Amino acid sequence: MALRLAVSSALRPAISSQVRNASSAVSVKDVLANAPQAEVTTLKNGFRVVTEDNGTATATVGVWIETGSRFENEKNNGVAHFLERLIHKGTGKRASAALESELNAIGAKLNSFTERDQTAVFVQTGAQDVEKVVDILADVLRNSKLDASTIDSERATLLKELDASDNYHQLVLFDMLHAAAYQGTPLALSVLGTSDSIPAITAQQLKEWQEDHYRPVRMVLSAVGGGVSNVPSLADKYFGDLSNEYPRKVPQVDGTRFTGSEYRYRNDNVPHMYAAFAVEGVGYAHKDALALQIANQFIGQWDVTHATSRTAASRLVQKIGHDHGLQNLQHFNINYKDTGLFGIYFVADAHDLNDTSGIMKSVAHEWKHLASATTDEEVAMAKNQFRTKLYQNLETNTQKAGFNAKELLYSGQLRQLSELEAQIQKIDAGVVREAISRHVYDRDLAAVGVGRTEAFPNYAHVRAGMSWWRL
Repeated sequence: MALRLAVSSALRPAISSQVRNASSAVSVKDVLANAPQAEVTTLKNGFRVVTEDNGTATATVGVWIETGSRFENEKNNGVAHFLERLIHKGTGKRASAALESELNAIGAKLNSFTERDQTAVFVQTGAQDVEKVVDILADVLRNSKLDASTIDSERATLLKELDASDNYHQLVLFDMLHAAAYQGTPLALSVLGTSDSIPAITAQQLKEWQEDHYRPVRMVLSAVGGGVSNVPSLADKYFGDLSNEYPRKVPQVDGTRFTGSEYRYRNDNVPHMYAAFAVEGVGYAHKDALALQIANQFIGQWDVTHATSRTAASRLVQKIGHDHGLQNLQHFNINYKDTGLFGIYFVADAHDLNDTSGIMKSVAHEWKHLASATTDEEVAMAKNQFRTKLYQNLETNTQKAGFNAKELLYSGQLRQLSELEAQIQKIDAGVVREAISRHVYDRDLAAVGVGRTEAFPNYAHVRAGMSWWRL
């Protein structure tokens, strides 16, 4: 026993040294510095291309476009999403069945989505078929088949989905949050449109939207995976002749205005109360954007199925995880190009006003802690949680392609992950406290509730708590 202890004691310094060296060798900074780097190319017509060749057997190639419901108005609300859906219906060169057959033949899949400020159309494919995919993307984006029968068929589908969306309470809640927070501005509009606007959208409006928004200076072709190093030359071949001439006026965002307000939609047939409270956040490239993203991790998310509550990493979850009839809790930080929403979403039984008010009092208390008393140890833990979530999300070709495109669309520049990591390392408790003080302290809230809202927290009381920072 004495010999074993002596050997163990003698080896311990060497083992510890090896562990330290190993830890240093595989630090996040070093790993990211040696990772594949993204490269940006700009064509003569302003069309931007970002490629990241990681040598894998698959690739994601897509086009991200600066368009969406924030460029719409009440009359044509939903037109951006409508056009995106028609992209799947074939072109003058490829009928719908032929398009699907051609993609199936190479094992590829065409995907798309529209948000308030961007539309993305992308394909996941094998590395050997990248050129074929760029050809298809150019065709569907430039030559979509906008015939009357296809439009009417898709219109009927959209109206059915719009009607069904009322059952997705979280989706309804966040649409209402935008309607309250950005009332009187295009950001208040839903991506899906309305039951009045969708039937009124014409083929001519769809064509004009495509002509006005699918312009090279508003587009980024992003490719991540294997075989993408020649994508800039392919982009020039298939998109290089695309003009920046606008038949009508250049699409502009009419402006952004956040309004402190409350909106409730009471429906006692919904078994719970869905609620969201948010202050105005910051734009994607704002100097405080990263600090608020890390602050967002302090509360994180929790639901009643989680095994942890009193032992959770989140201070807030420890306090209210099994109290106040809480079912689900999620902090969020949404960044658009020039504004954002920073707040809390929760689902509760809402049998008692004291319970729902207690939830918001605890949230306000946590925001106060972030503004005045958070420590470097807490920030270090939040940064590690943020890193894990961020880098895991970017491990797939598709997510990384979207990240690269968003960087260019929102900021005009592309951060390598090593540069982003360097920015994360600079965030400390003082930076977080200052960011929360600037953007959360004594700020008006947008508050919305869906479902059993009879016990919705009193807005005046919640707002008063935003400026009373005693711990």
